[in-house]
Amino acid sequence: MSSVHYFPGDSYDVAILSAAGISVALENDKPAQHRSGIITSSFDAPAGKPTSVIPDWSMYPSASGDLMPWGEANDFPQRIVSLYQKDPIIPTTLGKVASMLKGRGVMAVEEDLDDNGDEIVRALPKNDFITAEINAFLNNINFQLYLREMSADVAWFFNGWPEMLLSKDRKKIVQLHPLNAEEVRWCRMDKNGNLPYVWVNANWPNVTTSDPRTKTVQALDPYRWDRVDWLRGQSFYNCVYPISYPTPGQRFYSLAHHYSIVESGWLDVHLAVPAFKKFLLKNQMSIKQHIKVDKEYWGELYGSAYTNEKSEEKKRAMRKKWIDDVIKMLTNVENAGAMLVTSIAQSLDGKSTRDYVQIVPITDTMKDGKYIEDNLEAAANIFYTLGVDPTLVGFAGGSKQGERSGGSDKREAYLIALQMLAPFRDMLIEPLEFVAEFNGWKARFPNLRFRFRDTLLTTLDTGAGTQKTLS
Repeated sequence: MSSVHYFPGDSYDVAILSAAGISVALENDKPAQHRSGIITSSFDAPAGKPTSVIPDWSMYPSASGDLMPWGEANDFPQRIVSLYQKDPIIPTTLGKVASMLKGRGVMAVEEDLDDNGDEIVRALPKNDFITAEINAFLNNINFQLYLREMSADVAWFFNGWPEMLLSKDRKKIVQLHPLNAEEVRWCRMDKNGNLPYVWVNANWPNVTTSDPRTKTVQALDPYRWDRVDWLRGQSFYNCVYPISYPTPGQRFYSLAHHYSIVESGWLDVHLAVPAFKKFLLKNQMSIKQHIKVDKEYWGELYGSAYTNEKSEEKKRAMRKKWIDDVIKMLTNVENAGAMLVTSIAQSLDGKSTRDYVQIVPITDTMKDGKYIEDNLEAAANIFYTLGVDPTLVGFAGGSKQGERSGGSDKREAYLIALQMLAPFRDMLIEPLEFVAEFNGWKARFPNLRFRFRDTLLTTLDTGAGTQKTLS
C-alpha cells in the first residue's frame, strides 16, 4: 500500500499520495470569531439604553428552549464568517458592497411631481424646528454608526435587527442602534404566528436562552397596519425593527444569495489552489532534484567497513551521513559551484559504464502556471455570486488578468451596481421611515423622503471629475 503524507495547513490540510500522483485538500472546521456588542450613547438621553452583551469564551451547552436556531446548530452566521474570512476576495468585496450601500450618508428632502409627472426634489425649509430635529438625528454620530454597521450586516447576511431607543416620555424615537446580526436569534413563533421578541447573546451557539447574560428585546412586526399606534401603546423603551431581504424558503432568517458559492463548491476550489501552491513552495527543495544511488556504491565508498558490517542500523547511519553531506553541499550558498565527485564503473570491454550516483532534475510542474486558470475561474464565480462586477475591483480574468479596465467600464459598473442595490438601501431606510412617522416628522412634511448621497465619477468632457447625486 502506498504511503500517504499528511500536512496540516491554515485553511486546508493537504494529503499527498505520491505513488498514485494524487493530492487531496481537506477543509478545516475551526471555531468562529465572535463580535462583541457595542455600547453607544444617545444624543437625547433615551430611557431605553442600547442592548449590549459582553463575550464570554467559556463553553456552555448548546442553545435550546424558546429559540428559533439560525442553522441546524444555531451557528450559521458564525461559521459563514469564519469560512469567508479564509478567502482573499469575499470579505473585501462584501466590504465594498457595504460601502456602496452607505454611500455618503442620508439626507431628508421633500419629493413631489410637477404637471408633467416629473419628479421634483426640494430641500426641507430652513428655520423650521422639525427640520432642525431631523437634521440633528441624521447628522448624529449614532446614526452614522447605524448606517455603517447595518450596511455590513445587510451585505453579509441579508438580515438586520436595528434597535429603536425611545425617550423617557416615550414620545420620540431618539436613536437607531444596530444589534450585531450574528448575536441575534428569533424566539419561537407563538400560536398566532407572531415573533414578539428576539434573544441577544454574543456567545451563540455555546449558550442557552436561560443564561443570565442572554437578553431579550421586544420586536415590532413591520407588517402591522397600526404599528405606530401599537408602539405608542406599549410600556418598554427599546424595540427591534427587523429588516431582511426575502429569499425563498427562508421564513425566519434570509439566506444571502452569495452562500451559493459554498454549496456549489467554487469556494472550495478557490481555497484549495493556494493550499496546493503553499505545500509545493514550502517543500520546493525536496522536489527539485532526485538523487539515485546504486546499492553497490556504498561498498565502493566505505569499503570493508560497510560490506563487513553486520548491523543494518549502522549501515543505515553511514548512508544517512553521506546523504546529509550531499544535501548540505547542494543547498548551502557558500558551496555554490562546488563539485560532487563519485565513482564510475566501466566494463572490461570498455563498451559500458555504470554511474553509481545520478542527480536527476525534477521538472517543476507549477512553473507553467498550473491551477492558475482554475483559480481565476473560481474567483470569477465568486464575484458573480457576490453581485459585483469584477471591473470594480480591477479583476479582468483569463488572458486579460494583467490588464487594467478602463475608467468607463468602472464608472458604468458602479452606476449599475447602485441601481441593483436599491432594494437593500430601502432596507436601511425602512426603520428611519418608521421613525419619521412615530416622531411626527411626516405629519409636518407629508412628502418627506430620505435619499442616499453619492459621489459619481464623470467623464472629462463634463468639466468636473466628480458629481454629487441623490439616490
